[in-house]
Amino acid sequence: MKQRSALTWLVPAIAGLTLITAGVGLFWQAGAPFPFTTLRGETVQMYGQGLYRYDSYFKAPILRGTDAVVLGAGLPLLLLAFRLYRRGSLRGGLVLTGALSFFLYYGASLAFSVAFNRLFPIYVALLSVSFFAFISALTALDAASLAARLSARLPRRGLAAFLIVAGLGVFSIWASELIGPVLDGRTPANLGADTSLFTHAFDIAIIAPVVVLTGLAVLRREPLGDLLAAPLLVLCTLIGLVVIAQTVAQTLAGITFPIGVYIGMIGSWIILGACAIGLAIAYFRSLTEPASDPASLAAAQA
Repeated sequence: MKQRSALTWLVPAIAGLTLITAGVGLFWQAGAPFPFTTLRGETVQMYGQGLYRYDSYFKAPILRGTDAVVLGAGLPLLLLAFRLYRRGSLRGGLVLTGALSFFLYYGASLAFSVAFNRLFPIYVALLSVSFFAFISALTALDAASLAARLSARLPRRGLAAFLIVAGLGVFSIWASELIGPVLDGRTPANLGADTSLFTHAFDIAIIAPVVVLTGLAVLRREPLGDLLAAPLLVLCTLIGLVVIAQTVAQTLAGITFPIGVYIGMIGSWIILGACAIGLAIAYFRSLTEPASDPASLAAAQA
């Protein structure tokens, strides 16, 4: 894996910006809820507290749960993977790429989904540096070389099946919430004070197709599929943690769901994350690290 000099400042920039966005979002809680009439004439209870005061009472705990995982799991994983990458570890580079995909998703969610607040310029900056860091890390990986280092121990069919099912599952979950409102002309249940649904659109348009196509590529033994599989497993693992944290945050805020929702939608995300962890372990166990080049390693650590 090539060493990218840009990552030496992009990754620390992501860490610094994340400490601001997630730290303020999670720990600033001054204020009180208030009612708000939407553009569609519906009354929605707004969170009214801290950074997410202008987001709905349903949505704000989701954002705070995400912030908790970003600080507690995402950021430590990013820094650990970056350290291993700097030491010349191929596994570290793959995990770093996956962590960066998570921060890219997080930055996009903040910039396009959160109600405008004082940290909007920070959101835009985080989205920008995460995007360029992800591209830099991804292009530093050589697909053909990586594929050659994967042994027969890799559960290729199981990995491919997981990715295909996960991609189709993401599509089905979000599409099921849109079909009725689109056909009937009514407002989606969880729209709240927003005017559109960023997560639904982004996951259906980008995430689901990428995951499914990667699964098919893994099944066909295409090098690009082997390369993308590891970062996607890391992303799925972190998203699984995010859904758990979001559910806990909403429960603490007094928001509960029918048992069918917990079992069906939320449970499926948790199972998705658990399967991703198991397959990620199997993937990295089947991967052989390249021999270290002392000169290159010294230059990278300089």
